[in-house]
Amino acid sequence: MTSTSSVYTDFHGLSQLKADVRNGATDESIEQVARQFESIFTQMMLKSMRDANQIEGGLFDNDQSKTYREMFDKQLSLTLSEGRGIGLKEMLIRQLGGAPDGTPTAVDDEMVFNPLPERMASQSVVHSVHGANAVEYRAGRIESPRDFVEQMRPAAERAAEKLGVSADVLISQSALETGWGKAIIQDPNGNNSHNMFGIKADSRWQGERVAVPTVEYENGVARKELHLFRAYDSYEESFNDYANFIQSNPRYENALSVVAVPQQYLASLQQAGYATDPKYASKISKIMESNVIQQKPEPIQDSGYQPLI
Repeated sequence: MTSTSSVYTDFHGLSQLKADVRNGATDESIEQVARQFESIFTQMMLKSMRDANQIEGGLFDNDQSKTYREMFDKQLSLTLSEGRGIGLKEMLIRQLGGAPDGTPTAVDDEMVFNPLPERMASQSVVHSVHGANAVEYRAGRIESPRDFVEQMRPAAERAAEKLGVSADVLISQSALETGWGKAIIQDPNGNNSHNMFGIKADSRWQGERVAVPTVEYENGVARKELHLFRAYDSYEESFNDYANFIQSNPRYENALSVVAVPQQYLASLQQAGYATDPKYASKISKIMESNVIQQKPEPIQDSGYQPLI
């Protein structure tokens, strides 16, 4: 089996490593496969960040500079993967059957999250490199959807007042986007981005950014893409930025004209292209109708007990 570092960024080498694993996976071969995959993913992430910050006509905007930058990024991704990497390698090793050094094979219960059903259909369904890590809120760890509602409501009410929409709409939308706070976007170091609405970082955004793979829908067909998302210092900033984002974007003028009717507001957002999921508005509406958002007690389950008389 090839064990040289140069194979990590070579697709032919990846095929050879996969063959080695199929013929009898060893801890070494599994680690090699995971390491190369992480290196390739890092290259994609670096390329996406380069493209997002590219300045046309600049001093270094020429073929020679681009070639050397590409070579540098490849070497950088290789060097990163040789160390602790960005966290993807360890996850892949566990899935492929191996166990990274010092890492138990069983995942701690606290590290498991359960996003909403069918959440993969959302435009901003994101799985960061550390997507399995439980996110801790500044106000305390999230324990349940009701905790999520309680902790998000103050920020949601202030943002909702700016828009003229019900706070329940914003809480429900952020619940869908983040799986009730269990799948908030994180950076490669596992730091919380506090991005509650899946707002991407385009050229207008001057703040911090996080690059993550997403699932997008085009003509009903799902495809994976790598995008940059906005990062905030707090959930309050995220809710406030959402309100500013909607108010400052002309494409959402129709949505702002029907804020008094939540279902129409959500439908207008969807029609304006906020999300590519055709069921985006209906999913949020269902969350709004849930006992959690309506602050109703959960129904008592029938245990099958029958009285003696």
